[in-house]
Amino acid sequence: MERLREYLLAEDEEHREIERALHDTVQQRLVALAVALQTARTLVEEDPADAVRALGDARADIAQALDELRAIAQRVHPPLLDTQGLGAALRMAAAAAPVPTRVRSTVDGDVPPELAVTAYRFVVAALAGADGSATVAVTTRDGQLELDVEAASIDPRALDGVAGRFAVLAGTIEISPDRVSCRLPLPRPGT
Repeated sequence: MERLREYLLAEDEEHREIERALHDTVQQRLVALAVALQTARTLVEEDPADAVRALGDARADIAQALDELRAIAQRVHPPLLDTQGLGAALRMAAAAAPVPTRVRSTVDGDVPPELAVTAYRFVVAALAGADGSATVAVTTRDGQLELDVEAASIDPRALDGVAGRFAVLAGTIEISPDRVSCRLPLPRPGT
């Protein structure tokens, strides 16, 4: 029961983080866009050249809002995870990470979806708390999915939102100042 409670608390925190991200980025950008469009509408008759500039600014705001929305959606569940697997999704996460990141993946075989999502979120969270360049290593060994993220330093608080998922999946997380590791048991063949 305690594992389920931890998981639900972690899920609630993840949802709060997504809501904050939507409010702090996309919603604010859309409010600015509404103001820019109203300004352009007013300027159409008074100063058409300024109206054109305001519309250009609005177009840039739309592009940025779409980029921010895509980034938030990728944090939740990247489509690449379903279509090309964990290794490809982690390489995409590394390319979008706030620090230069290299990924080494030797995953042999399919990773069950619930483990792949948990592993992906673990890596994204660890990279969000990393300073300096980072290295991500993912492999399957001895019936486990193993992930290691190394960087100059990693803020352990970045992993608070994913810890509950590991408890429910009977996984483990090890944290040191410059490395975080997780192990998730893989289902046995035929189960």
